[in-house]
Amino acid sequence: MKTSRGIVWGGLLVLFGTFWLLRNMNLIHIQWNEVFPYWPVLLILAGVVLLISRTAGGASGGLVALLITLAVFGGLANKTNDKFNNRNWNFDWDDDDHHDRRHHRDNDNEDNNNDDNAYLEDRGRKDGKSINRSFQYEMEDFVQKATFNLEGGAGSFSLNGDTDKLFDASTRSTFIGFLSNTSVNKLENSATVNLKMEEGNIKIKNGKMSNEAKIRLNTKPVWTIDMGIGAGEGDFDFTDYQLEKLKVSTGVADMDIKLGDKYSRTAVDIEAGVASVKLEIPKTSGCEMRIDGALNSKELDGLEKISDGLYRTNGYDKAINKITINYEGGLTSFKLKRY
Repeated sequence: MKTSRGIVWGGLLVLFGTFWLLRNMNLIHIQWNEVFPYWPVLLILAGVVLLISRTAGGASGGLVALLITLAVFGGLANKTNDKFNNRNWNFDWDDDDHHDRRHHRDNDNEDNNNDDNAYLEDRGRKDGKSINRSFQYEMEDFVQKATFNLEGGAGSFSLNGDTDKLFDASTRSTFIGFLSNTSVNKLENSATVNLKMEEGNIKIKNGKMSNEAKIRLNTKPVWTIDMGIGAGEGDFDFTDYQLEKLKVSTGVADMDIKLGDKYSRTAVDIEAGVASVKLEIPKTSGCEMRIDGALNSKELDGLEKISDGLYRTNGYDKAINKITINYEGGLTSFKLKRY
């Protein structure tokens, strides 16, 4: 046992030490997003070692344990990477332009809301001081349904409160900024708003992310919201909104999400890598939840276990308002609270 344990820790130290030495000497450069998907190869190698060795103890046992340990790390890293990177949003802008550039298109099915005044501020400088921006898009009377897409990268994000605009946001960041655009479709009485962080380095000061966005949405439309946050923290209060669909993808983050009962059917999809997620739902709504992922700690207030991975509130079938939740986690702490 001591021999196996020594091989595991010794092997990890040798591998990580060698990697960082070669990296500091600029001798290797690895695209980890191309390497992570092949972590099962380590499990195959561990199985081969077991098959060809006469005993699982001693050196062979330690090698197997080392390979399995590396496979676990690789699997978690791959899952965290996938949660944030595999997204299909279509942001219609030229990334070479650091301002909010929205393109006019003459199309009977889509009328883009390209108000040049929507992008109110850009006091950003590249000398290390903060980039402060504000975005506002007017609310059109015909808009009945709306979609909001957030590609957050890393930082601190909050969404709550009401506004007479369709979308109102203030952002602050260091060295990098945010971009936003919007479009409306008069035939479908709908609108779409996108907010994304520019490419760049993330700064941490005094233990806090230097990038933050404070967002408000109009409460009149029925909303579909898709948010991706790589790392940081999110505080999202949807109690005032008619929320039809909510998708949250996060890598390493602390997420606080509060739902309301303004809409009769709300579908929630949460994908988390290594994260802490707190979800609050009203007692007036019935809730059904499906959980996938073996390495999750969970607290489910008021939900009864129906079968493996399936939970429901008492009287769910007769509830007027219903919330359905699909939760998939890698190595997460999940807490559901009813209020």
